[in-house]
Amino acid sequence: MTFSVWLATAPLLMLLSLGPGPNNFTAMHNGIQVGATNAVIAVVGRNLAFSILMLISALGLGAIIVSSIFWFSVIKWFGVAYLFYIGIKTWRSAAIVLEEHESELGTKAKRGHIARMRQEFLVAIGNPKAVLLFTAIFPQLLDLSQPVPMQFFWMGLTFCFTEFIAAYVYAMSGKQIRRLIRSPKGMKNLNRGMGSVFVLASAFLATATRS
Repeated sequence: MTFSVWLATAPLLMLLSLGPGPNNFTAMHNGIQVGATNAVIAVVGRNLAFSILMLISALGLGAIIVSSIFWFSVIKWFGVAYLFYIGIKTWRSAAIVLEEHESELGTKAKRGHIARMRQEFLVAIGNPKAVLLFTAIFPQLLDLSQPVPMQFFWMGLTFCFTEFIAAYVYAMSGKQIRRLIRSPKGMKNLNRGMGSVFVLASAFLATATRS
């Protein structure tokens, strides 16, 4: 992967990492309960799960993408439709009360690093959106004039790094986000903003080509 290609893809990976989802809400919860540092350490578990899913995607899709215009197009438009779908769903979603999310995560008692890593791992490995991300969106960022496996490796490494950054942002701003979620109007504005971002990302993905 050339530096120019990496420079173009890294901001999009950062954007995907910053999107609200189960793992980022887990980081927010851990940040409120045990501090940002402990919340970020727990992301090791999340990235282990993502690394497994990315490896599976890379091994199964690399040759197909390079050799088949048809399958490239199928994956591309599936990715466009998926981003558009979650954009509209986020825009229209109802307000969420943080206490309900906390009850799903379990006790508020302070736990060790291993327990929080295991929690992040289980949330990530059981999230079907993560599988769709690596199989429908990552391939569209490839430069087919360069070796595909190394591009998957560098994109995966970059994505894992951006996940640490995203977790830190959510953990540090946990109390502020908590106030927004408790306000139906604030949650509506947050949902509409993120929904618009995903719709714009789908429009960007629709311009992707094999060359």
